[in-house]
Amino acid sequence: MKRMKNEKGFTLVELAIVMAIIGLLIGGILKGQELMENARIASTVSQVKSYEAAVTTFRDTFNAMPGDMANAITRLPNCAGTCAPTAATAGNQVVGAPDMAGSGNGVTVAAALPAAVGGETTLFWVHMLLADLIGGTTDQAVRLGGTGGASVWGETHPAAKIGGGFFVGHSDGNAATDAGAPGTANMPGRPAGASQVAPVGTVLILRNTPGAIVNTTAGIQPLSPLRAAQIDRKIDDGQPDTGTTQAYGTTATCFGAAAPFVYNEQSKSKDCGLIIQIQG
Repeated sequence: MKRMKNEKGFTLVELAIVMAIIGLLIGGILKGQELMENARIASTVSQVKSYEAAVTTFRDTFNAMPGDMANAITRLPNCAGTCAPTAATAGNQVVGAPDMAGSGNGVTVAAALPAAVGGETTLFWVHMLLADLIGGTTDQAVRLGGTGGASVWGETHPAAKIGGGFFVGHSDGNAATDAGAPGTANMPGRPAGASQVAPVGTVLILRNTPGAIVNTTAGIQPLSPLRAAQIDRKIDDGQPDTGTTQAYGTTATCFGAAAPFVYNEQSKSKDCGLIIQIQG
């Protein structure tokens, strides 16, 4: 009768070592993902500060606002054709209309270079590019002569390091004309009782896709509440409805529905966008 060979398996010590290694690998991956996300946050904050500095330099150099510069063709290198704004208000130091930051044709740019005053919100990036103050965009809007396709991150408008991209416009602080649908009382995603006053001046709007920020569909904004809060704390006061950096988004999920109004940081859903003042 043949004697069966002994079948050996893992010992408890060996299994414990394997499980420990797997745990370390998972922990390392998660930590690496968090580090990458934090790096994107820091890069996005650096972007915002670079645009703020670029606008200041442009104004100091040309005594004009980028996008609103009436005589851009004669003052900026390689600026021709549709490179100068066509609105009668060109040169008034306001990018677009006074209430263009979040409503109507300020953010919902259907063509690469909108007609009249709406074109200033796209020419803003073209002028700073031609002045050699920013990168990450092209003069696509000008080369298309104002008749091209929709706005594209990395072409007509800069892409954000965290995802999505930036539009620009002017805000007079009025929620009904800036960030909410015309005639409404509240900023998108803000419950009654929270401040409804948007940052005033030239503002960046961090968007996931081109379109009006009145779209508050869950999960389609560029940021989770945690990431929005991180950016807000690095730039401003960390409060979603006050200061120079403020949130908009999905009602009661970007931030709480009752006071104190703070970012809903435990939510991972991408329900927040940001409105960031770069010139008062």
